[in-house]
Amino acid sequence: MLYKIKTVVVAAICTSLFIACSSALYMPSKKNVAKIANIEELQKGRAIYVSKCNSCHTLRLPEKYTKTEWIAHLDKMAPRAKITDEEKRLILAYVTKGE
Repeated sequence: MLYKIKTVVVAAICTSLFIACSSALYMPSKKNVAKIANIEELQKGRAIYVSKCNSCHTLRLPEKYTKTEWIAHLDKMAPRAKITDEEKRLILAYVTKGE
């Protein structure tokens, strides 16, 4: 019984963190991305970032790293998260705001 209660509490905390972290991430719009960016691709990149990256660890805010640092992180994590090259491209576009 105690195990079930702990499991429910942990699940609730994880869900709360997921919602809090994903809501802190910017939502791509014409006002907050580079002029060359494709809004639809950035939105897809955000969705992939939230779903795939958050399954293993806490999400990082896009502005926390430079483009070069994001490339290194994605190169390292893509095989672990089973992220395709296309998904990696979309995530990179999202986290760098299409730069």
